Amino acid sequence: MRYPNLRYGNPTEMAYYAMGKTPRDLARSLRRDERTVKDWLSGKTKVPWWVPEILRLKRMEADLRHRQMGMGPLYAKLGIVSADVIALPTPKRSTNDLVPILDAHAGFKQPDLGPEVAHDLGSNLARLHRP
Repeated sequence: MRYPNLRYGNPTEMAYYAMGKTPRDLARSLRRDERTVKDWLSGKTKVPWWVPEILRLKRMEADLRHRQMGMGPLYAKLGIVSADVIALPTPKRSTNDLVPILDAHAGFKQPDLGPEVAHDLGSNLARLHRP
């Protein structure tokens, strides 16, 4: 940690390592009161030098443990993404993309039954499947 004042820690660095954690969980892991942690995060009081260091070391240990178990690093959950936020572009298909599909079924020709026969088939199938 390179911060000009060696007595106090960098509040931005603490906020970075505290991302995704509740103040209650931070207070429990740092063995401090929840109000003290909230004051550190809001900037009301100065952060002791050891707080960002402890959070950094805990993050490094967790990453090492996950790497040893064969898992990737677990990143902080920053929020829920909804469809309103992300608009995925729809791929534009040309008629040339459909030519191989149509060629595969070129030998198959479905007979045209007409609307009366199709209606009779549908009603007969519905009668057969009644319980």
